[in-house]
Amino acid sequence: MNKQDWKLRAQWGYFKSAFVGLAIGMLIAPGVSDIIRGYEDGTHVSIKDKVADCAMSVTDLFVGGDKVKVLIDGEVFAVARNKDEAEEAVKKAGLLHNKDGIKPLFCDISYETVDTENEKDKELVKKFKTLKKDKLVEELLGRYESTNSNKSLAYVMRIDDTTITVNSFEDVVSVLEQTQSAYDTNDEFQVKLKTPASKNVAMYEVEVDKKAEDKEADDTEAATQEQTEEVIKEQTEASETTAIPEDETKPQTAGEPEAEGSEVSNDTEGDESENAEEGAGSESEETEEGDSSEEATTEENIEENPEVQEAFAKLSVDDGIKYVGFSDKIEVVETYVDDAIIKDRATAFTELTSPVNEPGIYVVVPGDCLSIIAEKVGMSVDDIKALNDGIENDDDIYYDDRLNIVVPTPPVEVLVEKKETYNEKYYADVEYQDDDSMYIGETSVIQEGSPGVHTVTDMVTYKGENESSRQQLDEVVEVAAVAEIVLRGTKSQPTYMFPLTNWEVTSNFGYRWGRLHAGTDVKADVGTTVRASRAGQVTSAGWIGGYGNCVIIDHGDGVQTRYGHLSQVLVSVGQYVEQGEQIALSGNTGRSTGPHLHFEIRINGEPVDPLPYLYQ
Repeated sequence: MNKQDWKLRAQWGYFKSAFVGLAIGMLIAPGVSDIIRGYEDGTHVSIKDKVADCAMSVTDLFVGGDKVKVLIDGEVFAVARNKDEAEEAVKKAGLLHNKDGIKPLFCDISYETVDTENEKDKELVKKFKTLKKDKLVEELLGRYESTNSNKSLAYVMRIDDTTITVNSFEDVVSVLEQTQSAYDTNDEFQVKLKTPASKNVAMYEVEVDKKAEDKEADDTEAATQEQTEEVIKEQTEASETTAIPEDETKPQTAGEPEAEGSEVSNDTEGDESENAEEGAGSESEETEEGDSSEEATTEENIEENPEVQEAFAKLSVDDGIKYVGFSDKIEVVETYVDDAIIKDRATAFTELTSPVNEPGIYVVVPGDCLSIIAEKVGMSVDDIKALNDGIENDDDIYYDDRLNIVVPTPPVEVLVEKKETYNEKYYADVEYQDDDSMYIGETSVIQEGSPGVHTVTDMVTYKGENESSRQQLDEVVEVAAVAEIVLRGTKSQPTYMFPLTNWEVTSNFGYRWGRLHAGTDVKADVGTTVRASRAGQVTSAGWIGGYGNCVIIDHGDGVQTRYGHLSQVLVSVGQYVEQGEQIALSGNTGRSTGPHLHFEIRINGEPVDPLPYLYQ
């Protein structure tokens, strides 16, 4: 080291010494001042206390941080040099206290910064002194031991918000096994307490497991069952290939509509009534031939079907209870408690299994009223009203409303998983085939369906007595279901337009003077354009009795439209006309009392009121 470096280091050392001396002097000066003032005014100040305070002030200067008050359950217990030291001391004291895993401490420990300007905090610092970490650990351990000195070691079962305290591990196991014993009819399952992962955490989880001897038997049974199921599946696959002959499931084709009879017959000239118009022609009625054959069925008596019974016997070998546990997580905490809250086994069992009212929701379905809902949920109508503001009578509830209800539920519900095998009929989904010869909305069954029979194995989960879920494990079809086959129309429904631009009805469809007026009369001057209400083929174009000059259009689906009393016909028989195309001029021919158009719609030869079709 050269002379220059040595000189710089010496100067830096002198500076640091002067700075530390100045700081210590500033900390000691108030204490010396208090001592001198005490002798001057007659009050005595302990030099020892002031020296200790000054020493602690000097220490705080180098330790750093603000002093904190350590509070246990809201009361000041000690003062620490800073929060970090206080937290480390609390943690160490806690670990030392429950090092054997049997003495967890439940108390509220908090920290507050000391306010050096507050007189109360100054007094607290004088009263409690400021403890270093090791000393604080000792003080905390002493407090913990005294806290537990008048309490007994016990075991608290926690299920959601419910806690029940018993005296021993044996009591915990006994109460829980008593709870599940009503469902564990074969005494196959046992309750265990899972040892905590850390010896410093005295909290256990409840587990339910099969007893050792039952588990070994189950493993052997499962292997046998797996082999049996493989054989059943192979047999089923082989039988399904010949279950239904192909020609029996082949859809029938829809027949063509029968040809219609003669359409128009001329009225006599002497007929003076409007009924002459209806008399001009008649159509034959269609009759449908009923199906006289009986419906084929596969609904054999399940109990008498040997194949079904054989499959049932094989699949049901392994039926029965597979698990009996608890639906909610149960934790057991080992701790010290007052003797007054420890329950005997009988009381603990009663509290664990007695239903308490839990909030629930009921969804209103069609047909519900308050009395029916009350019966369903086991409440009174008045209680339902009290839980639901604005509900006074049946008029206040609607489909899909959500109503507040209470559901009696025990703190612990036993969870049972059970394997169940059963035979039942089942139905195949309906098969639809599009048919462009029928209108949308029209259907026709071309093959009747029939149910099949299958053997089903489910894993069913129960909460107490109530089924909560169901999962299908296996299915063997013994008799295959036959699907119903339905033709459905894809053709758009026809529309009818007004044959005249200005539509002013002078006489409606219906009976008058004891006779049927088969159409609608519309005001029209002679020579007014008449248009086709719907596209079709002209089957008549000329004079027809009381109709006078008349055009009849066949629309191809059993529907005809007629236009009577025309002055001029502009189409010919066999001609195809589009909707809205001009076909004639209106007039006053035939049996008519004045210029007008007589318009009819006939379906399968029967006249119908045209107005509903026109206004569609």
